[in-house]
Amino acid sequence: MKLSFLIPFLFVVSSAFCQPSNGTESTDTYVADATMSNAIDDSSIIKGTVIEESTGQPLPGVLISIVGTKFSTLTDAAGKFSFRKMPAGKYNLHFSLFSFSTKIISEVEVIDKEATVLTVSLSEMNGVLDEVVIKTVKAKTESVKSLLTMQKNSVRVSDGISAESIKRTPDKTASDVLKRISGASIQNNKFVIIRGLNDRYNTTYLNGAPLPSTEPDRKAFSFDIFPANMIDNLVINKTATPDLPGEFAGGVVEITTKATPDKNFQTISVGTGFNTITTGKNQLYSHDIKSALPSYFPDVTTFQALQSANTESNIQQIAALAKNYQTDWNLDNKKFNPNTSFQYTLGRYFKFNGDESLGLLVSLSNSVSNNYNETYRKTYDAPGVIITDKLDQTYNVQQLSGAIVNLALKINSNNSFSFKNLYSISSESRVMDRNGSLSQESDPLWLSSTDRLYIKNNIYTGQLAGEHFLPVSKIKINWVGSFSEVSRIIPSQRRNAYVYIKFDDGTMSTPTANFSTNQVGADYSGSIYTQDNKESIYSTKVDISKKLNFPKGYTTDIKIGGITQSRNRNFAARQLGYNLFNGRVGGVQYGESTFLPSIKTQTNATIFNSANMGLLGPKSSGLTLYDGSKKNDTYTAESNLVAGYLMVDNVFNKWRLVWGARLENHSQQLLSQYDNGGQVNVDVTQLDFLPSVNVIYSLTKKQNLRLSASKTLNRPEFRELAPFQFYNNDTGRQTEGNPDLKITEIINADLRYEIFPGKAQLFSVSAFYKEFKNPIEIQVQANNSDKYQNAKSGTDYGMEIEYRTLVSSIFGSANSKILNDLTLFTNLAVIRSKVDISNIVKSATLQDIPMQGQSPYVFNAGLQYMNKELGWSFSANMNRIGNRIAIHGNQIQGDENPAFWEKSRTVLDLQLAKFFLKEKLEFRFNVQNALAQDLDVYQNNDLSGTKEIKGFPAFVNKVFTGDSQNKNGYNPQEDDIVWKTKFGPTLSFAVYYNF
Repeated sequence: MKLSFLIPFLFVVSSAFCQPSNGTESTDTYVADATMSNAIDDSSIIKGTVIEESTGQPLPGVLISIVGTKFSTLTDAAGKFSFRKMPAGKYNLHFSLFSFSTKIISEVEVIDKEATVLTVSLSEMNGVLDEVVIKTVKAKTESVKSLLTMQKNSVRVSDGISAESIKRTPDKTASDVLKRISGASIQNNKFVIIRGLNDRYNTTYLNGAPLPSTEPDRKAFSFDIFPANMIDNLVINKTATPDLPGEFAGGVVEITTKATPDKNFQTISVGTGFNTITTGKNQLYSHDIKSALPSYFPDVTTFQALQSANTESNIQQIAALAKNYQTDWNLDNKKFNPNTSFQYTLGRYFKFNGDESLGLLVSLSNSVSNNYNETYRKTYDAPGVIITDKLDQTYNVQQLSGAIVNLALKINSNNSFSFKNLYSISSESRVMDRNGSLSQESDPLWLSSTDRLYIKNNIYTGQLAGEHFLPVSKIKINWVGSFSEVSRIIPSQRRNAYVYIKFDDGTMSTPTANFSTNQVGADYSGSIYTQDNKESIYSTKVDISKKLNFPKGYTTDIKIGGITQSRNRNFAARQLGYNLFNGRVGGVQYGESTFLPSIKTQTNATIFNSANMGLLGPKSSGLTLYDGSKKNDTYTAESNLVAGYLMVDNVFNKWRLVWGARLENHSQQLLSQYDNGGQVNVDVTQLDFLPSVNVIYSLTKKQNLRLSASKTLNRPEFRELAPFQFYNNDTGRQTEGNPDLKITEIINADLRYEIFPGKAQLFSVSAFYKEFKNPIEIQVQANNSDKYQNAKSGTDYGMEIEYRTLVSSIFGSANSKILNDLTLFTNLAVIRSKVDISNIVKSATLQDIPMQGQSPYVFNAGLQYMNKELGWSFSANMNRIGNRIAIHGNQIQGDENPAFWEKSRTVLDLQLAKFFLKEKLEFRFNVQNALAQDLDVYQNNDLSGTKEIKGFPAFVNKVFTGDSQNKNGYNPQEDDIVWKTKFGPTLSFAVYYNF
């Protein structure tokens, strides 16, 4: 229904603004058509962008002419221009626009079959319109200066990474890319933490449109399902402006996919990889890991109706179903294959009559990654006193496929449209073999269990957008309509477990499966879990902006906009399993006393065969199926957002003030049930006024001082409201939602100093402070369970330091070729946070705790070498995070339990690349996770009597952790490792060819 409103809306807007450009010249001029033979290649181009010097904003309607010729063009609504089929040589370009200083860019060199790219900035004449000022600047100097202008005049505090930088890393997914950005880190290899705030406090947008949550058990977008090679740029906005969504605290992650081309090209790449502890080693696998419940299988309601009636006919009908439903529980062995990767990209540019053009980009990619991990898991009765000691061996195959089809249509210099589409399929096939002791006494009980899991994520997202400029009124209109859908399916996760006694003399009892009656779950043998989660988002957005000029250099940009957004989710989980055949049939009561004991000792290969189902003979019985799904295993949810905003951008000499407000009306509904049958009906509507202000003072042309303040929100996610209990087989914990959660309100303040020395160099220092009312945290409950709760309040504050510099600048050797080719970059974030949970936990010994997932520091560093003449490049990228809480502890008196902390570790990635054939052919050699440090999770016992830390180590601890004694850090003398996962480095080789 909502799409039916979206399409007419976009049609009306498009029709209204697709007007001719009043006879103006084309923005896309063919020079050679009138000067010489068309033998000149279409890819010989001068193209670029014209921006306003004081704001960095694109300038439409700028007249650009080639000096000494009759050829000219106008910039389009995005400030872009191009001249095609340019003969090789050097040219002077003349740029002019009413009320702006005229500029001539000299020595613009065109090389045959290559694109020359310019970025040009024009400055306003401050009301002096009768004076003609012409400034001549060399092309190379101007582009460097103007790129600096774009960086310096960003409205917000933001950090990002471009496709060119991504290319110089071994990054495969967006999660790999994000950890390169200042103040960002990745948890569980897929969830982003920004400025110490975990995934639920961040928002993700793709090509200007919101993305739905991919996870059934948390508010998060899983960045490991997004291919890195399809990203044009990735930016994290850390401060608010009225045109950004009001729901974030850490940052708004904006992903832009690759743009449509302005020339024809083809690129193909193939690669392979080798993991030192995986490739060629033994792989345990399941033949039918993807199998789902068959179509004839009854739904939950029908199945449970058969169970509840418990008649002889129903009992036999369920047993017959168990006989017919056959899957292969056996696990076989083979060798792990090498990793593989492939990508093909096609770009096409079509020129029509006048200034009409069409750009097409098609990109297909596929990668397969194989991983073997060993995780040691222990539980403790008291510090140092082990209860259980298990080893998980995990055999994992991940496949990531993606497709992009992007179209860009230019009607004339003032009207253009784009249609961007992305479809991504990610799948994970995982087998886990768990073995270990369940106690430490004499002749202990041991566990041997296996888990077969297949997860498939499908994402489609499409955006239809338009950019329009009305030349008479100087009004810009941008709009976008989008649809996104995420599907996450677990067709059948199958777990089986055996227990046995391992005697002290080295012998062992026969492994025996554990079956129950009228119960299923992870603690029993033969459990089957299915899940289907679908979520969609429809959204529309319109922005209208106009610039007003006043005397004495004072300018104002006014921007207004409106947003609609509708989200829908349908979630259903199901818990099945094998039980003892139970009930009265033929006058005989079957159950434990009639069960054939030898079934329990059969292996995975035969234990669930049809021969073991139902009645086996007179007064002899086997297994049957049982549906233990709960009423809270399903829910439906919907939310609707209608928002409007006003943003004013004032510029006066060295001052810039960007201020305004956003009004958001949000409604949220969720329907489910408690397990006891009670109804869950969440229906909340709230209107919020969200002001923001950003002040920028230009200390010099290369230095800024920024100050920002804003109010933002964080709303409960559908999953956090639903009473569904999600069980994590890896950790053995289950997480439950809370329908009574409140909206979190956040006050944000930022201060930043930044300097741009030129040549893409940067130095910045930032400080930030955030104050939370009703923050949402996961609170430990009894019996290895967790629940979402509103804490009373919280704070998050810290500093960020970032620099990117040429090594030649460090040593003052501007003429050194090798040092000019070396770039050094570093970013460091030092963060503190505190949550007040006194409203949740009543304890006389309540301690301050940081927010979940918050690291006291995040450190990234890298060194890049690029020699274009010789075609060599090298990069080294390092990431390190401080210790952070994985699961909050329990501080209730009499039931205290230490928190689980993730130990800090360092990740190092390397790349060596070489170009051949005039940069058409490239070879890349990558090493990912070269150090392969263990991932450790420990219980922070913080015992008394620990030796005091003094001197310089105490000072370092104080700076980076906030505590000179580093009590939350790992101390092998008193803390207990609960999980330890071992990894291996991955070496990969790829070949790229450009046609």
